[in-house]
Amino acid sequence: MAYQRDRLGSSGVFKAIVNVSRKIKRALSESDRELSPEVEELVNKVAQLFVAGRFADVYGMGTPALQQAIRRDRFVTNWGDAVSDYRPLTGFRIADMGQIDLAFIPSLEEVPQAQFVAFVEISFSGVDVAFDDEKALTVGVILLAQDRLRIGALHKR
Repeated sequence: MAYQRDRLGSSGVFKAIVNVSRKIKRALSESDRELSPEVEELVNKVAQLFVAGRFADVYGMGTPALQQAIRRDRFVTNWGDAVSDYRPLTGFRIADMGQIDLAFIPSLEEVPQAQFVAFVEISFSGVDVAFDDEKALTVGVILLAQDRLRIGALHKR
């Protein structure tokens, strides 16, 4: 049996947090904060790497804890499999999902909240699928400040 952290989106908790964040974002859309240039640059790079299928590079942007929880080859295989049904990815849209409490995110329960930087959702379009389509690939990315900006968690919706 695979280690639970090795499975993409293995927790319903993350999906619930994404759904609640989405509802709150819609309700407060006038007060959306902008992503810092550093965060925006990193998230754009992550999205571009997904489009290119370069998951080993995404893995390299992860925190040491993320890299200890899953081997690189397993990460690359899991994300390659997760994206295969959506290929080719033709574009992406980034949305800031706002503040979250890390204590409720599987594998980040012990991370100090002060390290939280951003919770971002990347929606990908495909040849026949728009960003906002229910069938679109959507990835949640939690960014942490640990010696530099890093990916703390990735989950597929």
